[in-house]
Formats: sequence, structure tokens, C-alpha cells
Amino acid sequence: MFKDIKLSIENYKINFGWIIEEDTIIIRTTDELKIDSIFKIFYDENIYEIKLNKNTKYNLGKKGELFIHLDNKELNFSVILKNNYFVKSVYKYINKLTNKDTLIEEINIFLNSKVGKKYNKDITNLLLSIENKDKGIEDLILDNENEYERIFNLLINNKTYINIAKDMSDLELMLLITSYIFVPSVPKIDQESFNNLVNVAKTYDNALENIWRLGMNYDGRGYDYNLLDDFFVNSKNIWYLGEYISGINQVKQENQDTIVNKIINTADKDFIKQILKDNFIVNCLDKKYIEILEKSV
Repeated sequence: MFKDIKLSIENYKINFGWIIEEDTIIIRTTDELKIDSIFKIFYDENIYEIKLNKNTKYNLGKKGELFIHLDNKELNFSVILKNNYFVKSVYKYINKLTNKDTLIEEINIFLNSKVGKKYNKDITNLLLSIENKDKGIEDLILDNENEYERIFNLLINNKTYINIAKDMSDLELMLLITSYIFVPSVPKIDQESFNNLVNVAKTYDNALENIWRLGMNYDGRGYDYNLLDDFFVNSKNIWYLGEYISGINQVKQENQDTIVNKIINTADKDFIKQILKDNFIVNCLDKKYIEILEKSV
């Protein structure tokens, strides 16, 4: 549980437990910590807010990162759930990243949180339907034949889920989608909305990674990737450009002509030479495009 929170010291994982006190989630480390070291909290800022104790000294890193200056052998802090916690729990289940038991546990956590209590009636009814507590043994046997589909339909038609998802901003939607490199069921959006997600990702932390993940998730679904082509070429980041060209089928199979032209139009010979020296990119491009790049320098 709480796999979207990771604790570490000097890249070593720190284990933790959690309890709910009233409507607040308390995280407590279970490993003995080294005093005077830097303790890192990495969390999904789209679904959590971290509340540190008053006297805790810390520095902010990138979005979703906190660096704690340890003065004790243990640490505890509070986690405040956001509405998007529920949406992400649903998103994970419909993409088969979690099972029924984990879904129920996460929904119960949301229901008992401060933000979840205002949806008490609807979420309680949803849980009853998922658990089938109001059905007899014969109905349960029938339901188990199509358990995933049954719960899938309950979730996507749930009023609370629909309302929270509908109110998500472009930033929140982008962070939800880029939580994973690829899932089969992504939000259905039009080209304008897709462009909005790319543009908001450009101005946010981890832009290269997040825009690449947007490309991976919507690969082959009929979207124009012109904004992504421009972004990865103009970034002049050889590693991510290689990942973009090789990892996304519609770029590798359909957009090679477009992206090679954009590379040449940079008129940056040093950049083009770097590309030609990168075996990963060279192995992904058709021979004729390698020759075109070679002639340009």
C-alpha cells in the first residue's frame, strides 16, 4: 500500500508502515535511520500532500520530492489525500495494475480520509456493489465469471469518479497519465486536449520524461505528434530523442521523414554529428535517412 510514496537515504530504500488516526494518514519509518543524513521523500504530488512535523528541517527538490535533514533515528509525517487518489485507484484497476482486494483497500482508505468523507454515501454503495455483500451465493458464482468487467463497469459509471475526473485540470490529467510508461486504457481526448497535455508538460518538472510518456501512452491512436517531434528535436537531448524515435511505433514507422527534416532544419551540424554517432538512433532510422543526415553535414 502507498506504493506512490518512496523513502530513501543515499539511494537505499527505507521501509515504512502506516496508520490512520481519525482522518489522517501517518507514515512511520520502520528502519533505523542514520542521524545527520539526508532523507528523501518521493511521492505522487497529484494524489498526496505531505505534511511534515513543525520542527522538521527540509528542502524542496523537483515536484514530488522533499529532502529531510535528519536529527532522529526515526521519522513520521502525515499524508493528506487529494480527490485524485480515488481516480488513480480506479485508473490502476481498469488497467489491470491492481486487483480487486487492493482496489477495495484503497477505496476504504479514501473513504476514511478527510477528503473522502464528503462522498460517504456514494463510495459506501460502490464498495457494497464491488464486494457483492448484498448478493446470494448463486449470483456470486455468476459474477465471478466476468468479475473484472463487472467491477470495471461499476467504477467507470460511478458518480463520484465521473465528477472528480471531469473536474481534473490539464496538469492533473497529465500527471495521472504519465504515472505509467504505458497502459492500454487511457482517457479518451481530442487532439486539442492532447496538445494541451503536451504544452502543460513542457512547463513542468521532468518535461522530457513526461512528454515521452504521453507519446508512449497515445501511440498509434491517431494523434498528430507534431508538437512532440518539435519538442524532442529542439531539446537536442540525444538519449530522449533516441527513446522517442525507437520506442514509439508511429514515429519509428511513419514519422521518420518528418523528424529527420526537423533535425536538418536545426542547421546544427554538431547536433547532427552527435546523432550519427549514436548507435541506438542510427539502428532505428532507415538507411536512406542516415544518408540524408550524413549529406547535411
